[in-house]
Amino acid sequence: MVQVGIDLVEVSRLRALGERRGERALKRLFTSRELDYAFRARPPLCWQRLAVRFAAKEAFIKALGRPVPLRELEVTFRGPKPYLSWRGRDYPLSLSHTRELAMAVVVIEEA
Repeated sequence: MVQVGIDLVEVSRLRALGERRGERALKRLFTSRELDYAFRARPPLCWQRLAVRFAAKEAFIKALGRPVPLRELEVTFRGPKPYLSWRGRDYPLSLSHTRELAMAVVVIEEA
């Protein structure tokens, strides 16, 4: 069986959260590696990077069909290909973003 999840996030909402609530709020949503990668870039790209990662996590939860703590999920790359890592397993992922929107699609194949 294959489960597919998709999510769309407004970059401005992630930026507002980060600016209003600060680093502490972001640490509840993202791993330290994700935050380090995002903030190597200046705004607006750093917020786009975070928004697309948030979209990936939400898409995964939709495909899985149950809640998972967001910090247990991490967007990783093998070469140019992105994956969503959870509990030692990598799930195929497609990411895209513009200045305003971030989108992710994840596929969960069950054996």
